[in-house]
Amino acid sequence: MTSLVDRHVVLAMRTGLQIRYDHVDTMFRLGLTIHLVTEDKAAREDPRYATVRLIGTGLSTDAFADHVVAALRETGSELAVTFQETDIVAVGLANAAHGVAWSRPEADATARDKTLQRAHLAAHGLPSPAFVEVGDRDVDPALVAPLGLPCIVKPSRGASSTHVELVRDPARIPEVLDGIAALAASGDGNFYDSVPEKWALVEEYLPGREVTCDGVVVDGRFHLGGVNTKQLPHPPWFEEDLYVLPHGDPAVEAEITAVMEDLARSLDVRVALLNAEFRQAADGGYRIVEFSTRISGGHVYRHVRDVHAVDLVELFLLAAFGEAATATALAEQRHPGRLATCIKFVYRDGVVEENWAGDARYSPSFREYYALAKRGDTVRSAPHGFDICGLLSVWGPYDPENHPAGIQHIADEVLSQLHLEVRPLDQA
Repeated sequence: MTSLVDRHVVLAMRTGLQIRYDHVDTMFRLGLTIHLVTEDKAAREDPRYATVRLIGTGLSTDAFADHVVAALRETGSELAVTFQETDIVAVGLANAAHGVAWSRPEADATARDKTLQRAHLAAHGLPSPAFVEVGDRDVDPALVAPLGLPCIVKPSRGASSTHVELVRDPARIPEVLDGIAALAASGDGNFYDSVPEKWALVEEYLPGREVTCDGVVVDGRFHLGGVNTKQLPHPPWFEEDLYVLPHGDPAVEAEITAVMEDLARSLDVRVALLNAEFRQAADGGYRIVEFSTRISGGHVYRHVRDVHAVDLVELFLLAAFGEAATATALAEQRHPGRLATCIKFVYRDGVVEENWAGDARYSPSFREYYALAKRGDTVRSAPHGFDICGLLSVWGPYDPENHPAGIQHIADEVLSQLHLEVRPLDQA
């Protein structure tokens, strides 16, 4: 194996560094010389970065890609990577311009737009829900009627379930579309550079369970990392609540993996991180709700490593730097599940007065807490906002007879020990 020590790489992350601390730490642990391109001024104080190129906010994808290309050339880096959903297109374009042979900007562009995703899945016979593309708040009722009720309304280029709603009354659809149109026009979150012709989807509601799959493609072959079971407790909005590993059902893992293998081939990706959200249809089969050429943020990456002994970031970087054989050998050592993990999404409404781990950090079940809202921030949960106050990570023994209830109970216990105080808005 060729060492990655002192190999130069550009990490392009306009935002999102806080909840990808572990991703960056793996890059640093492998000995890479990391050159960061970011909007985050605080990153200049992080000693893991050899250089930090600060950019302004609100840049278009093309303008951001130009900065990444410039950083590649100025630093002598071999390639660029990102772990941020909204940056995958720019990094794909930059790598292609830099002559990175495995770069697939077409796949990145498809992954970033759900209208393109749906067309791709249909063209390749991959399972996905029925849908209608929308570019007008006054959508023709005759177009959406075949989807049935309830149905899902979502942005074409959102992330983290922002502005995704389960709609039971057709009269509600224009109001939801108004919110999505405002999001697209605002440029917030780097979701939309401009308002495309089709900026939303209305799609069939799949009533079964939802799972998230993360893996890596090495030399064109998909390798499973993990399949998280998810809970979304607050319909009609899709605020994520709990992510649990391991999945616990080998048959479901095999079904999901087979679809991911087909997806990787259809995208013609040779080296890539690959994520997909699946939901179970009424017939029991799983459909792809969305996919991306990156892996989940937050604690998911570390949990896959903890539970399945597979380091997806390390495997991706090894393959990206030409060590496909080593990456494949490590991927094939995946453990079926050596412990259990749970991510608890923390939502509150009000003004944050305190938000940190507190006594929870003394629990042996505590893994990490990302406090995403700082003191003085106003946070709102759906339907008034889509703010996440924090992300709690716990781990514990894997008990197949009491899974996932056992690890979810542990998460609730540790959650109660966080030092979290939020003053209600009517008292602010």
